[in-house]
Amino acid sequence: MRVTNNMMISNMTRNLQTNIRRLNKTQLTYNTGKRIHRPSDDPVGITRSLKIRSDISELSQFKKNTEDALSWVESTEQAIIGYSDLLTKLRELTVQAANGALTEKETQKIKNEVSQIKEQIISQGNTSYSGNYIFSGKNTDEKLLNDDGTYNTSIDPKQLDSTTKEEHLIEYQVGISEKMNINTIGIDVFEINHPVTISGGDKASIVGFIEDMELELEVGDSKALSDRLEGLDQYIDKAVTARGDIGARVNRLELIVNRAEDDTINLRDRQSKLEDADLAETAIQLMNEENVYRSALSVGARIIQPTLLDFLR
Repeated sequence: MRVTNNMMISNMTRNLQTNIRRLNKTQLTYNTGKRIHRPSDDPVGITRSLKIRSDISELSQFKKNTEDALSWVESTEQAIIGYSDLLTKLRELTVQAANGALTEKETQKIKNEVSQIKEQIISQGNTSYSGNYIFSGKNTDEKLLNDDGTYNTSIDPKQLDSTTKEEHLIEYQVGISEKMNINTIGIDVFEINHPVTISGGDKASIVGFIEDMELELEVGDSKALSDRLEGLDQYIDKAVTARGDIGARVNRLELIVNRAEDDTINLRDRQSKLEDADLAETAIQLMNEENVYRSALSVGARIIQPTLLDFLR
């Protein structure tokens, strides 16, 4: 086969282009630290990498949901802690007033404190998180209690059983197939007798209970006040039960957040192993590609230089 000068130059140009493409790819890998830049670099690897990216994005959203749910539940916990403290203080005042040895002025002072506790309990019932009333079930845009202690809305139009309660539960998606109830319905905190029908305009039983105490303090009925202690203990027990339930939810949500963080770290490690280049190995490869390209240029210069014209002198 006859080999012409044009054929040699064409082959040389093609080989130079191949060499420079390899050099460019190696430089890109070294500069970016990534070995995959397009699907053709590693079809299987890019498929796995895209799946991992999707999983990381999904985990990130679940983590945000869980953190928001945790903030809501923690706000509820703080409200119930405050409510429990108020009930404890109310019990102390009741014991003090029931001994029958107080003056009228001292009794009036206790009555004023009891009235302040009632107002604060109503305020606790209207605790909000990010503009949402946390004890109002799904009616989060409506406060639970009016200023006089009556229910502002019909939280539970029927009886408080497992079916109707579910209608007012707020759930957050905290995992692929995992949902978490985040809210506590006010009737589970401020009422002690179940089943019970609660509608807008009805007075919260704890408020009515305290108002009866105020009347007894007004007339100095120490016997009736003493009888109130058993009822107060029931309200305190109800608050403690609600607080225990919320504490369990806080612990679970914290575990879910920690698990999401650990899973994200593991996925990023897998992503790094798929996408990241070995810089030490890439640096050696880059030097080799540069040497090959320089050698090709040197050889090409010798191929191009001699022609027939160089000898026609």
